[in-house]
Amino acid sequence: MLDNEWETLAELLRAPVDPSRRVLAGPVGRLQALHWITRAATSSLDLDEMLSTVTRVLRETMRVDSCGVFLYDESSGTLTLRAVDGVAPDRPGGFTLPLGVGITGQAALTRRLQIAFDAPRHPAYVDYPHVDDRPFASQVSVPLIARQPGRLLGVLNVLTLEPREFWPEEIDFLETAAGEIAIAIENALLYQETDAELRRRIAQLELLQQLWRAVASTLDLDELLGTIADRALELSGARGVAIFRQSRASGGELELLRAAPVELATRLTEGLETVFRQVVQEVLDSGAAVWRDPLAEQLALYALPMITGRRAVGALCLVYSAGRPRPIQTGLLHAFTDTAAIAIENAELYEEARRGLTRASALLRELHHRVRNNLQTVAALLSLQARRAGPEARAVLQDAVSRIRSLTVVHDLLSGRELPEVSLTELARIVVTQAVHSLYGDELAVEWSVEGEEVTVSSRQTTVLALLLNEFVTNAVRHGFADGPGHLVVRIQREGDRALLEVEDDGRGLPSDFDPLRGRGLGLQIARTLVEVDLRGDLEMRSGARGGTVVRVRFVPEGRVAATQPVS
Repeated sequence: MLDNEWETLAELLRAPVDPSRRVLAGPVGRLQALHWITRAATSSLDLDEMLSTVTRVLRETMRVDSCGVFLYDESSGTLTLRAVDGVAPDRPGGFTLPLGVGITGQAALTRRLQIAFDAPRHPAYVDYPHVDDRPFASQVSVPLIARQPGRLLGVLNVLTLEPREFWPEEIDFLETAAGEIAIAIENALLYQETDAELRRRIAQLELLQQLWRAVASTLDLDELLGTIADRALELSGARGVAIFRQSRASGGELELLRAAPVELATRLTEGLETVFRQVVQEVLDSGAAVWRDPLAEQLALYALPMITGRRAVGALCLVYSAGRPRPIQTGLLHAFTDTAAIAIENAELYEEARRGLTRASALLRELHHRVRNNLQTVAALLSLQARRAGPEARAVLQDAVSRIRSLTVVHDLLSGRELPEVSLTELARIVVTQAVHSLYGDELAVEWSVEGEEVTVSSRQTTVLALLLNEFVTNAVRHGFADGPGHLVVRIQREGDRALLEVEDDGRGLPSDFDPLRGRGLGLQIARTLVEVDLRGDLEMRSGARGGTVVRVRFVPEGRVAATQPVS
């Protein structure tokens, strides 16, 4: 751009306007400004030269105190001030913001225009560097979006020292200018990505991958902190490193997690820690990295925020000798610090989860123990009552005891496994054993077997089936084998998506006038309710082909379908 052409534009923009209206210098001025912005965007692929020109044009056009452009670094998730015109509290490259921090960070994060008439009262405001102890009063931040949908390039800022209303035509102009600037930035960045630049980026990605593998290789917090400290020293070339974090247990109080080498840890305990904590608190308040040179005792300190979930939760402090240049690999350092923050948080969450699981397991074991004891107590009380009751009441109480003990079997079976599913074959063996032992004690008066296919049922169905098996076995022993010992068979089969549970005995069989649909016995009513209501299945009772009784229950199992295997 020729100097005399710029002077012509500057004179046009400085022309007097009505200060009460605070508008641009008319349509001609706006068109002329857009013309120069477009020329600057297309005439040079030098990024710094182009941004310097457009910030000058925009500041004069908008009649603001400062105009700046932040560029977004995808590798580190940070915004860096790249160009500024007008009053400038910080030089380009000397001020960075994490994504989402401040009004500028919010514009970048949401990809939406941010207008703040009273900037210090904006919900996302952070204490921006002052000019002669005066904060900027009003601010407009416009995200710079690439042609590739959703890709963020940076943020365009205009700021004033006095409160100012921005009119719709001014906002429209800024958004139009931001579109032109975004295209220019994208072109300049593509131009700069030469083979050497690509190789450098690949090397950075490989290094970040190595760092990530190193810090993600363990969930042991002590080992992890040692790895982070070693890698931070290797990456930054610093003399020492200290890791601070806001403690959850003590209400956000700063906690020194690790310091290396030992000499630095010693100096921190001797009084230097207070100075470090002040810098770390500044980092947490601003959400941005802080460089202090000199700090104390011939030292320089570069403190970077540790960010998880768009929130600074601690800081990584790199210690250098005083007077040395500021680190140049800030993008890598930010990426590494954020990775370290996530790894530390994961390790702490893992430790909390492990402690919580231990507590929960102990409580669950105690709960199982108490439930089982309560069931056993109820059964024992009923057994005592049965000994003193008459024959008819004794039989009823013994039935109740048998049902409670079948529930105890289910409780023991479910509390000893992780998955809430049970093998129906395993359940049948345990329930039949318990039922026969309750009726005969240690006498071998009944021969029994369980055979068929493997079927798994849910914990809910396990309770229902245990009660049914107890009823069927008890009825077979009491009524079918009243004349003497016999043989009992439990069969389990799959019939498509349904399961068949069959209990057959070779006892005296059903009475000739027995009607399973009209039977009024309590056991039969319980069985029919459990099958039809709880299992939503079908109950069938009939005499066996060679005598005895056959009871069949068909239902849809809720457990996983196991491989069909014969069960002996």
